[in-house]
Amino acid sequence: MGQHFIRMSEGKNSHWRYFWSLLVILAFMFVIGTIAYIIAVLLTAFINPSIVDLEDMMITDPLVDFYLYHIVNISAVFGMWLAARTILKRKLISFITPYNMVNWSKILYGFLIAFSLFALFALLDYAIFPNDYMLNDFDGSRFAWLVVASILLVPIQTTSEELFFRGFLLQWAGKLTKNPIILMIIIGGIFGSLHFSNPEMEHGAIWVAIDYLAMGFIWTYISIKTNSSEFSIGAHAANNMFLCIFLTMEDTVVGNIPSLFVVTNVNAMLSALTTVTTGLIFLYIVMRKHRKGN
Repeated sequence: MGQHFIRMSEGKNSHWRYFWSLLVILAFMFVIGTIAYIIAVLLTAFINPSIVDLEDMMITDPLVDFYLYHIVNISAVFGMWLAARTILKRKLISFITPYNMVNWSKILYGFLIAFSLFALFALLDYAIFPNDYMLNDFDGSRFAWLVVASILLVPIQTTSEELFFRGFLLQWAGKLTKNPIILMIIIGGIFGSLHFSNPEMEHGAIWVAIDYLAMGFIWTYISIKTNSSEFSIGAHAANNMFLCIFLTMEDTVVGNIPSLFVVTNVNAMLSALTTVTTGLIFLYIVMRKHRKGN
C-alpha cells in the first residue's frame, strides 16, 4: 500500500471510478438506508404501536428513534466498503490510513484530548452562565440506554462521516490539487454546509454555520497533515458522544434525548467562538503529538 493518504496509490483511482463509487455510496445512504429505517419503524409499530406515527412514518420517542436512525449510518459504511472493494479495488481501511492497520492509539488520543477540551469549556461556560443550564428530567433506565447508544452507535455515525468526508471525498479532491488549504476549504466546506439544514441553525444561522465549518476545516487540515483521519475520527466521536450524554436543547437534530442537562439559552456567537478556540487548541496539541511521533 502507498504511504500517501491523500494521493492513494493502492487500487484503481480514476475520476470515473470515484464517480461511480459516489453513486453507490449515496444509494446506500439515502435509498437502502431509508428503506431499512422504514422497515425498522414498521417493526417497531408492530411491537409498540404507541410510539409510532405511521402517517408521518416516524418514531415519537426520541430515544428509540436515536437507536433506529443509526441503521442509515451502518448502511452507509457498508456502501463505502462495497465501493472500495469492487470499484476502487482497495480496502475500506484505505479511507482511514495508507497503512495496513488502523493506529488505535491515535484515535484514542484524539478522543481523549477532544473530550477533555469539550468538558473543560462546558464547565467554564456553566461557571459563567449557570442559569443557561438545568438538569433534565432524570430517568435512570432511559439515561442508561442513552449511554449505551452513545458508546456503541455514535462512533459508527461519526466514523461513517469521517470515512466519507475525510477519506473518500478528500482522496478524490486530492487528485485535483495538493494544496492543503484548498483541500481544507473544499472538504471542510462540504462537511459544514451539509449541516446547515439542522434545526440548530435557528439559533443564529451565521454563527452556527461558523461553528460547523470551523470543525470541518480543522479536522480536514489535521487529516491532511497527519497522513490519516485517525485523530479526526477520535475527535468527532468525542464531540457527538459528549453532547449526547451531557447536553441537549430544544430544536436539536437528535431530538429531546434524555441527556443529563438541558441548555435553556443558546448564545450562538459564544458557541462558535468556543468551537473555534477548542478546535485550534486541539489542532496545536495533535500536531505537536504528531511531530514528536515522527
